[in-house]
Amino acid sequence: MIHINQIKDGEILVFANTVLFSKDAIFKCLYWYGDKFHTNVSFADSETYCLSLKPLSNASIKQDEINLYLQKLERDLIDFQLRDTIVRETHNVRDLLVAKAFSNGEFDEDPIGLISDPVGFVPL
Repeated sequence: MIHINQIKDGEILVFANTVLFSKDAIFKCLYWYGDKFHTNVSFADSETYCLSLKPLSNASIKQDEINLYLQKLERDLIDFQLRDTIVRETHNVRDLLVAKAFSNGEFDEDPIGLISDPVGFVPL
């Protein structure tokens, strides 16, 4: 079944494929909408999340702004999924940097080459 992102009765409905978008990325994204919208995540079917945003009564969101929020949510979902992917792919590098930062010099090595040539381009 094909689901189309839409605005229905003032409520934003966005559908996200469970293969393309992680649950963590979706919840991180929706968190930033909590000040203006009541957010809800459910399953439209076994392969599709249904995200709904209903404006809070005290948010004073105009009807013509709703479409802009729909477009923003679509962009933000991609943004947060990409952030999640980058965190997973760089996890090892981040761990190594933290370990090196707190190692108290026990893993320090002398640089290759002469002091005047720290990269080691000049043969000895």
